[in-house]
Amino acid sequence: MKKIFFGFLLFFSITNSFAADKFFAEKQENDELKTIINTIEIKRISGFGGPLMTYTNLGGDFAFMMGGGGGIIINNMFIGGYGEGLSNSIDIKRENILRDIDFGHGGLWIGYEIAHKAVIHPVISARIGWGGVSGENLTNNSFFSDNVFVVSPTISVEINITRFFKMNVGAEYRQTLDVNHTTPLNQSDLSGLGVYMNFIFGWF
Repeated sequence: MKKIFFGFLLFFSITNSFAADKFFAEKQENDELKTIINTIEIKRISGFGGPLMTYTNLGGDFAFMMGGGGGIIINNMFIGGYGEGLSNSIDIKRENILRDIDFGHGGLWIGYEIAHKAVIHPVISARIGWGGVSGENLTNNSFFSDNVFVVSPTISVEINITRFFKMNVGAEYRQTLDVNHTTPLNQSDLSGLGVYMNFIFGWF
């Protein structure tokens, strides 16, 4: 009888201990501070990088921008950096003759892939950066230079070629702001539509 009594007592003690541990564990979990980071389920994390090209216009003339960028992919979103600059020579002839125009910018690159596992899928992104424009005004033998802020939202189609190589083609609109000291070039001359192309290397 004593053995049965002590057996029940031991069983009750163990059960009570497990129940108490579960209660305090649940209480601790419920008391834990909730943040955006610990509520996001990370299913995919990777990195990427590669050259990028933009075919656009500058002051009404054809412009070819060349550069590169890279970053980190978390789930379907990516964030990183980029830089690009004018690669062809541009001379503009208006009431003033402008020569040796130089334009470039770089900064933050963010975007979102939609249905990234599909062979062909859409991507929305934006490049947000700071840069500069300069050139020579032959009419009055003067040089101009200015620092500018550039925002380039992009919508594109991405093609998964292999597990480590993708190609991205789309359209962008480059909005150049804070243009103050580039007379006779103005904000609209430095802004415009463009065709965007990016070769992406990484592990996807």
